[in-house]
Amino acid sequence: MKKEDYIGSEEIEALIERAEARSLKEGDGQIIAEVIKKTLMIEQLVKEGKLPSGRKFRRLLAIPRPKKPEEKKSDE
Repeated sequence: MKKEDYIGSEEIEALIERAEARSLKEGDGQIIAEVIKKTLMIEQLVKEGKLPSGRKFRRLLAIPRPKKPEEKKSDE
């Protein structure tokens, strides 16, 4: 995946602000779920003493952009 396919720190900060204001938008739920999954995965790796370093760790931290829902086809 390309760098622009991932969420940046500025976008995470904006997401936090929207969450605190209780004004989430479409796709925010997917990002939040991915952050929680990655957090739990990192926690488990730390407990097991298997935390990767360098490039592998950065890849582990990368959060992909949410997938846009496919447009519904009308059955006319």
